Amino acid sequence: MAHSIQNNNVSRDSVRLTLLLILLVLSSEPIKVGAQRADPRDPQNSRRGRELLRMSIAARGGQSYTEIRTVTATGLFTPFEKGLSQIPTQFENFIVYPDQERVEFGKGKKKDRRLQVNIGRSGWVYDGDAQTLKEQNDQQIADYVEGTEIDLDRLLRGNLADPERKIFYAGREELRPGERAEMVTIELDADRQVSILLDRSSYLPISLIYEKSRSGAMTRQEIRFFQYVRYDGVLFPNIIDFYRDGVQESRVTYQTIRLNKEVDGRLFIKPASIKELK
Repeated sequence: MAHSIQNNNVSRDSVRLTLLLILLVLSSEPIKVGAQRADPRDPQNSRRGRELLRMSIAARGGQSYTEIRTVTATGLFTPFEKGLSQIPTQFENFIVYPDQERVEFGKGKKKDRRLQVNIGRSGWVYDGDAQTLKEQNDQQIADYVEGTEIDLDRLLRGNLADPERKIFYAGREELRPGERAEMVTIELDADRQVSILLDRSSYLPISLIYEKSRSGAMTRQEIRFFQYVRYDGVLFPNIIDFYRDGVQESRVTYQTIRLNKEVDGRLFIKPASIKELK
């Protein structure tokens, strides 16, 4: 869910809310990927990949994790500029699975708030700085859909038994000297794949890595997960860092996460005017 926050930043000219969780003594180096590669065509690696994801699901909370219906979360979003942290912003996130989400930045008066609401492949945005309320454009919809496709929770909670899902064990990857992780790769389609690195003892996700085309060039995107905390019986990372080509772009820090709390459906309905905005 944090990827929705990171992927949706609202500005005066366009809305793209840049948000949906160990102590922070992190190396400034990107996690190094490259070690013992496994053959994706080997049926044993397909079985091993699914087995590792099941173990990760069990570590997160098992049935309590797979049966999540709604998520309500609050926290801080911190943008980074050239690797340096900037002023954090308060956010609130509402998710109703499978395809409804609302992210709100700022509190108080309407001019201090920014909203992005998605329902399937449609949505609307409110920019308090510009005092505009309008439908999302095609690019904003595409960014949101892409964010859901590589979202960690949606990937883990997908149907692992589906033989059409291409999942395979990719080998052990060196994170730092003497530290390795188990790597599982999921093919989204013929040209796209996502790799999840799992801790070898706890099986909790350490990071998620994929490639993304930006301005005609491929970039290496990485999402790192830290400080797992149990909320309503499920482990969530309280801190999530986003990197592009080894340079940190943002951080999401969760303060509260509530599961299966009833969410008012009116939050997702576009108001007729700014005056009616809730």
